[in-house]
Amino acid sequence: MTKLFSYQTNVPINYNQEIIGGIINFMAVAYIIMVNPLILHANGAGFPLSPAITSTVLITICMTMLAGFIIKLPFVLAPGMGMNAMITYGLILHDKLDIPTALGVILFSSLLLFIFSVTKIRQIIIHALPDFLQIALSAGIGIFLFFIGLKNAGIVVASSNTILAMGKIDSSLILSLLGFILVSALFIKRKSYAFLLPILLISIIYWLLNPPQLPSHWFELPDFSLFMQINVWGALKLSVLPAILSLFLVNFFDATSTILGLLSQMHFNSQHEKNLYLRKALFTDAFGGMLSAVFGSSPSVIFVESSSAIQNGAKTGFASLVTALLCLPFIFLAPLISIIPSIATAPILMIVGLLMLANLRNLVLNDFEDILVVGITVLMMPFCFSITAGAVLGIISYTLLKLLLGKYNQLSPTLIIISIVCCSWFWLN
Repeated sequence: MTKLFSYQTNVPINYNQEIIGGIINFMAVAYIIMVNPLILHANGAGFPLSPAITSTVLITICMTMLAGFIIKLPFVLAPGMGMNAMITYGLILHDKLDIPTALGVILFSSLLLFIFSVTKIRQIIIHALPDFLQIALSAGIGIFLFFIGLKNAGIVVASSNTILAMGKIDSSLILSLLGFILVSALFIKRKSYAFLLPILLISIIYWLLNPPQLPSHWFELPDFSLFMQINVWGALKLSVLPAILSLFLVNFFDATSTILGLLSQMHFNSQHEKNLYLRKALFTDAFGGMLSAVFGSSPSVIFVESSSAIQNGAKTGFASLVTALLCLPFIFLAPLISIIPSIATAPILMIVGLLMLANLRNLVLNDFEDILVVGITVLMMPFCFSITAGAVLGIISYTLLKLLLGKYNQLSPTLIIISIVCCSWFWLN
């Protein structure tokens, strides 16, 4: 059993610690089972809700179990925040792609990630984009998520006079603000249920104030109608290439930074051993993205919340198995999840967005043109309502500014190639 789940076969498994760690990890990520389908659904404009719930739960269970057997560390994989919004609000609502084509984008971006994760190309890409541009990509998605949260909460509404305005102050808006404060307080206190508990509390209060139309049944068999619905050829059109590249870059740097952060909390006997598990984690993460496309969900990622189990003493993949099993009942609870109001999940989007925006504190900018690039990348995502637009404009502006200023030594052939591909976005759109 030790050999099956533990990365250090000479260390016995403390099953009490692993079970507790698995439960803590489940509490830390259970919110995604409710939030991800609702983001993909986008109030009826995106994915159908019931199949999205099924695909979300299935990919979480399958990839978390796989992580337990392959990575052998207490990692949880589930559809990632940020990329789910990118799929729905970017590819489907903004770019007008149909769901099968969007799933094809997920498949090919994850395939690129898979190829680069098992080769040395990953290192080449990492060195091609400067650190500050990688941070800007994450921060831009953060503002985008925060903006969607404000919109779903009714705090910000469209206005014909001022483009945007504050929404009408009513019980729903107040509940969203209270939910945001509660999430923030619990997160600051490092409670494992920081995201889950506010969703439940706000939903209950909302239901008391606005009794919902209860479903005719509380349990439902899984809906597999999104399974294997990928439009491969549609995703291979030139007009879709920038979207594939954008999703790949976002997933690529997010996965690398998250995994490195989690591995730094573990004890390894040597740097070689640590690098081995880094490759295993990147391999599993990329494979999860491809499997997500098959199941009909946004890409799964290794969740940074896995740190909760690590900090509480979990050390092996047995904790991942516990987490996966605890997720299983949710596959039959689609009717219950369908009546969760958007104001209950909006605070989660807002706080996750702010957490991603907080990466800006790590910026080190020496040149004014770099400040311009960060501003373009971060601001154009919410202003254009497109993560792809922010990523493309940021990369192109960086390359052009360096060329015009004669700073050729700060550019690599890889980045120039990426920029040329990004230029096609203007022509193809």
